[in-house]
Amino acid sequence: MNLDIISLSIIQGVSEILPVSSSVNLHFFSKLLHINNFSFALKVALHAGSLITLLVYFYREICDIFRGLLGKKGARETYFMPLVLGTIPVVVLGYFSHDFVKEFDSPKVMGILSIVFGILLYTFDKFSYVSKVDRNGVSFVKAFFIGCCQAIAIFPGISRLGICITSSRMVGLSRRKAIDFSLMLAIPSICGSLVLEILSCYKNSKCLQCPSDIISGIILTALIGLIVILPCVRLMERKGFLFLMIYRILIGVAICVF
Repeated sequence: MNLDIISLSIIQGVSEILPVSSSVNLHFFSKLLHINNFSFALKVALHAGSLITLLVYFYREICDIFRGLLGKKGARETYFMPLVLGTIPVVVLGYFSHDFVKEFDSPKVMGILSIVFGILLYTFDKFSYVSKVDRNGVSFVKAFFIGCCQAIAIFPGISRLGICITSSRMVGLSRRKAIDFSLMLAIPSICGSLVLEILSCYKNSKCLQCPSDIISGIILTALIGLIVILPCVRLMERKGFLFLMIYRILIGVAICVF
């Protein structure tokens, strides 16, 4: 396993579970560390590793959802429809605007969006209220609204997790519920994007990469994610997002300048 794979796996493993935009961090640090072998196939592998992290972390919740679908009483079965409703907008918008979004895939756009949506994340978290509704789940209306907001994260730099947490706090979810629901919402979103990326990979013959590098990227990203996800969730819940807003501003400025 070479040092580039290790570096990219660490960056992806941490930045995917924090509202800082993994695309921004991968772009910035790959340039900073002079990583030249960041292939399309490796990008797919890194996302697959993050998906494994989330599937393991939410194993109980996912099992409860399936138990609920099978007619058995599950503590988290109420999350099924909110997750579906929260995923529909990004699927629709992602399908129809895939080529359009490519026009905004530039470092300066990524940097500006990182700054703007980092500030919005902190602001709406800081001044939001907590609704007494949705104690056992997330209402359908709120889930669909969060999904509509998530859909705009197809533009690089916004951060899918960041906009989901921001919109969740806007509609009155507690900070912990906003974090958990936003992370769970990443599972179908990453699955969908992986399918599209794999199809594009084979269609355009972009899969020419050492298999050992791909496997190493998947495993290491998943392990890094599993190590840091619980401490990161607890840190965000207790301390909020001020430190992450500052980080997003700094990295956004760095990308725009350099």
